Amino acid sequence: MKAYMRTIWDDLVKNKVIIILLSLVWILLFEEFTLFISLTGLFMAIVVVLFTNRFMLKGDYQHTYMIGLLTLAEYGARLLTGIWLAGFEVIPYILSGKTDVQIISCETKLSDELLINILANSITLTPGTVTVEKKGNQLRVLALNPPAEDGDPRDVIPYKLENVLLRYENKLKKGYRP
Repeated sequence: MKAYMRTIWDDLVKNKVIIILLSLVWILLFEEFTLFISLTGLFMAIVVVLFTNRFMLKGDYQHTYMIGLLTLAEYGARLLTGIWLAGFEVIPYILSGKTDVQIISCETKLSDELLINILANSITLTPGTVTVEKKGNQLRVLALNPPAEDGDPRDVIPYKLENVLLRYENKLKKGYRP
């Protein structure tokens, strides 16, 4: 029992930064800073870290799930800009009722599962597109006004976002660790 408790303590110490970040997200989601919310956030962060370490995670958080701050900032800025621009782009089609909806299969150039999932979720966040299936680097996207028949099916992928993730993936392949 003593060895098991020591393992749990070591996990908590090793993942203290993740626990703090998860606790801060908890507080931000509640939009209130009280002792009760802070303590429940800390408790939930500890439970999440211990649960994922025991049953789900194959590596450790910082090497598996952390993205560099510069990459994250650039990606976030491009994503918000893309969402904003796509919103204005689809409004006329929706108001006019002249829309064509189609499921398109496309392949991303990414190979890292986490980065592919981030891209797939970003596609879903962008107005006019929803990722409906992901198998490896193959994405099926429900697109409003898809590319023409002779067009590139990859046009439903926001290239600027994919390029940010590709640059980061190439850094990871060269041994970069955030």
